[in-house]
Amino acid sequence: MSKLRWAWAWFVFMLVLDVVIPWAALTHVEAMSGAFLFWIIWAIVAIISAFVVFSKWQEVQK
Repeated sequence: MSKLRWAWAWFVFMLVLDVVIPWAALTHVEAMSGAFLFWIIWAIVAIISAFVVFSKWQEVQK
């Protein structure tokens, strides 16, 4: 699998986690701190992932 496909697969996975974890796994948690902690960790991982993908981005020279 190419690097571009891995990057897309990772971002789709992160998007699915962003929807599934709060709405399915954290539904019965009465304290909102669980959801906020998840979104803080998710945001940090997403920012680091975007940085890694964009740092390896190369323009194709024609």
